[in-house]
Amino acid sequence: MEVDNYQGYQIGDQYYFIAPTEQVEVIHLEHNWCADFLIENGYRQVAKVIQNQQEQWITTENDKHYIVLQANQSSQMKLSHGEQLAHFHQTGALYPYTPNYISTYGLWQSLWEEKLAGFEAYYQTQLEVRPASRYLRLFIDTFPYLIGLTENAIQYVQEANLERRFDRPDQACITFQRYRNQLEHYFIFSDQFFYDHPSRDLAEYIRPFLLDNNEKKNQYIRSFLDDYEKVRPLSVFSWRILFARLLCPIHLFDFIDKAKHQVDSEETYFRYKDLLEKQVNYEKGLKSFYHMVGIDPNQNEIPFLDW
Repeated sequence: MEVDNYQGYQIGDQYYFIAPTEQVEVIHLEHNWCADFLIENGYRQVAKVIQNQQEQWITTENDKHYIVLQANQSSQMKLSHGEQLAHFHQTGALYPYTPNYISTYGLWQSLWEEKLAGFEAYYQTQLEVRPASRYLRLFIDTFPYLIGLTENAIQYVQEANLERRFDRPDQACITFQRYRNQLEHYFIFSDQFFYDHPSRDLAEYIRPFLLDNNEKKNQYIRSFLDDYEKVRPLSVFSWRILFARLLCPIHLFDFIDKAKHQVDSEETYFRYKDLLEKQVNYEKGLKSFYHMVGIDPNQNEIPFLDW
């Protein structure tokens, strides 16, 4: 079978999935500890990494590295999506340890600064490439725009970190690297776990809606967040760093990072061009975001964009 791009096998009531990995063993160990905790607390659909016959977590074949994840069963919660994610964060916040390698809690500013510096260095190297493809020319022409957005996001999260209106749900919890509705799928793959502020998952779920031109996207976003807040109300601090994360063009950086490892083609050019054109929708959504979710930024003394 194939589930969420993971190649898998079912043997009796056991499921096994093979996935490539670029992570070291200690990271998979931390993923596993999180997985064990979640499984013990009712998330039976979590797939955790198992050792091979040589008692190693990573298997190397033809100079490529792989892991195997095992799950005992698949299941889904009978709740709205927002409530599902809130309960997952509620459980993940009870995890009794602070991971050393998969935790990004409180580090967004420094991580974004590092990300921007790395991409600026890559940009400089691409200026010398000849001949330049259409994708490369488009990347070079639009990269200053990414720099501006990222610098805005860094400044916004820096100021948000001074916010003192926070609450207990602002503590770190088990999250995903990029939340893409994983809780609505039959399996949750532990190699996607991070340990961070819950707003990370909220922002990554909302991000594709902001890119979309669907007339009902505001309704979907508002409904999702309302359902989430039935279980875990968001503080002013949560709202501010949620907005900061949306302001950072992570989706554009993810595309460029992936394109670096692929053959440059016309398809890459058209996909990137389409993503950039959707930024019009995205910026419009950012500008009205607080109004969309029913928050008065003036009354709550929250900075908002005026561009």
